[in-house]
Amino acid sequence: MNHSRGPVRTCVGCRGRDSRSTLVRLVADSSTSDPSVVVDPKASSPGRGAWVHPHPDCLDRAITRRAIVRALRIPVLAEHGKVVEWFDRFVRREPLIIEQESGSEADGHPMSTLR
Repeated sequence: MNHSRGPVRTCVGCRGRDSRSTLVRLVADSSTSDPSVVVDPKASSPGRGAWVHPHPDCLDRAITRRAIVRALRIPVLAEHGKVVEWFDRFVRREPLIIEQESGSEADGHPMSTLR
């Protein structure tokens, strides 16, 4: 938690306080007639916002506790599909394991072109 500089916000999922730059802002989508929640990546949309850590557990907890709709003051039946889709696209749900290649698969020499 690093909030020594800049504005501090509270994550609606875990209730942890953190700097604004490390959280994702969620807003009510006013372009549709049905209440829905969308990500505001630039944090510049007008109106109320709910802040959440870019971690799937924080988002899941916020949706389960209905903390997002409470913070945005919108109906409980609001659609969260766009937010979940954004998290699936930009935030990994599983840790990425990268194995380094040794470079010696072909003939034992890392600079060889015999692959």
